[in-house]
Amino acid sequence: MITILLFAIGCSAPKKEVPQKKVEEVEQVPRVPITSVNSSVPKYKFSFSSLELGMSISELDQRVFKHYGEFYTKDFSVYSLDQMDYLVESHYINNIDLIFIDSLLVQIQAFLTVDKTNELLNEYGRAKLLINDYQNKKILETERALTKTRKGYAINENLNQYRLKWIRQDADIEYELNEKPNTDSTSVNLARFSSMSNPNGYKYKLTFQTTDFRYQKALIEWESNQK
Repeated sequence: MITILLFAIGCSAPKKEVPQKKVEEVEQVPRVPITSVNSSVPKYKFSFSSLELGMSISELDQRVFKHYGEFYTKDFSVYSLDQMDYLVESHYINNIDLIFIDSLLVQIQAFLTVDKTNELLNEYGRAKLLINDYQNKKILETERALTKTRKGYAINENLNQYRLKWIRQDADIEYELNEKPNTDSTSVNLARFSSMSNPNGYKYKLTFQTTDFRYQKALIEWESNQK
């Protein structure tokens, strides 16, 4: 039995003993956390480099990518990155879109937060430079597009809008850059590309696609119009 003694102390009055009071024993209940959170987030890192053109949709990790929708026909499916925090390259990739035709991956688009022009040039070699912007075309009238450095090739820093293309036997690669100031806060591009590391919403888009992607997409569009 547990016995508790209570005393009343007065300023001038003498101490008075209070009769003992019996207290029943209480069974102790195990303490549990006030808040318990169950999470289904996978405890691993997914790497962008593990994606391969031609891979089957059945090989796609559904914990990381979500089905964005089907367009034209059910054979054309789009998946987007869902678990951003678990991407190894999240320090420079803001989002990833995947396009499947007939359940095979035919296009990979990565939306970057930083410019990777020079790294890509030195990884894939010299590329075809496409410029439609007037100001950038004027720059190339008096300046070179590429310069040689200790680390390889580097793009002219004065260029702020262009596309680079590499044609491979099994794939086409394209990198699009647009660092022109965007004053429209409602712009689709600004919302798509802006992030903490890219507050201005500059466009850095890297695309890998099969060499027959455009043909396959055109065929899907044609088939959908026949129905």
